[in-house]
Amino acid sequence: MFRRLVMAGLAMAAVGSFSAVNAQNLEGDWVKIGTHKVDVTKDRDTIDVSKSSGKFRALRLNSKDGDIVMSRVQVLYGNGAVHNEDRKIVLNEGERTKPINPANEDRFVDQINLSVVPSKGSAVLDIYGLQTREGAKAKRASNDKNKPVDKAVSDVATKPTKPVATTAVPGTLTEFGDVLFGSQYVGFGLDRDVIRVGAEIGKFDKVRLRILDNDIFIKELKVVYANGETDDLVVNADIKQNSRTQWFGLKGDRFIKEVQMVYRSKPSFKGQARIEVLGQYADGWLGPNGEGRKFNQGWVLLGAQTAGFVGFDKDVIPVGKNEGGFRKVRVTVKDRAITLNELRVIYASGQEDVVPVKAKIEAGSTYGPIDLKGGTRAIKEIQARYRSRFIDKDARGKGMATVEVWGQH
Repeated sequence: MFRRLVMAGLAMAAVGSFSAVNAQNLEGDWVKIGTHKVDVTKDRDTIDVSKSSGKFRALRLNSKDGDIVMSRVQVLYGNGAVHNEDRKIVLNEGERTKPINPANEDRFVDQINLSVVPSKGSAVLDIYGLQTREGAKAKRASNDKNKPVDKAVSDVATKPTKPVATTAVPGTLTEFGDVLFGSQYVGFGLDRDVIRVGAEIGKFDKVRLRILDNDIFIKELKVVYANGETDDLVVNADIKQNSRTQWFGLKGDRFIKEVQMVYRSKPSFKGQARIEVLGQYADGWLGPNGEGRKFNQGWVLLGAQTAGFVGFDKDVIPVGKNEGGFRKVRVTVKDRAITLNELRVIYASGQEDVVPVKAKIEAGSTYGPIDLKGGTRAIKEIQARYRSRFIDKDARGKGMATVEVWGQH
């Protein structure tokens, strides 16, 4: 019996050793290619390893000082390939990860993006690469990876904009009548991001950017349409801080699946840049006879805000283009229940309707529809008084509720 247990243990050890060798591809030596201090109070960080010498077959992160928890490690290679290590990685001080994306080929590594579970303090990571003799001899064709020779530089016209972040909820109208698709903060290392739009928001014919806080270099701005077709809008462009770009025309009126971006901030004492992506509804989407009436049962998203926990917030939701006006409105709540105290509709004429509600609206549910007095009317803005309910066992996470106001022609 004892002998069988010993033999089984040896067999398992052999299998484990064989699997480890295959998984890690242990040909080569672990070479330290960088050290990086991570602010773990933030949810993301970027490690630029593009100046590391040679090619590598795997990567490994060692926690030299401090603890860190990551939900994703993304590796960007010199040939444009991307590897996402989507798993929870808990690194206490002195611990190291298992080999990340081991392969049987030598590859240049440009960048490592960390998705961090925020906590207190900081952590210092040592970055190691598994390198063969052949990989150590490899030389990059060019050190300037931001200027590919096969693509021209975009000439982007800009205008100054106020250095204030757009407060609209992604997917809703801003005070200027365009729609905020999303925003990101950009570090000095080359970064790749995807802002998901979704066909449910509507059809668009133009896209533009707002850049705040620092200058930015955009290597590539690409739109992916709902049918999978792509559209390259910007290539290799420098854009100054606190400016908004020209409108970039799309290939006709389109539903947009997502916007893909490759970019970086300009190295300076100013720090990160904020980039906002906005769209303009296609002509004929809104209005009493607009194509938007064919979707969402004719309901059009007028705007949205988040609801605080303390007291009753009084939010103003500006309404963009609404040729011909609306005859009904409704309130939809996401993520957490709210108490809605009052809804006030301000018409383009200056008149207003006050709807005293005083009702609890569960997350994922809708209040209304509410028929507007006087039939179909153009709306200037919606004013609402509400608060997120602190106790809600069905809430999604610990954040506040998102309150959407929809209109129907």
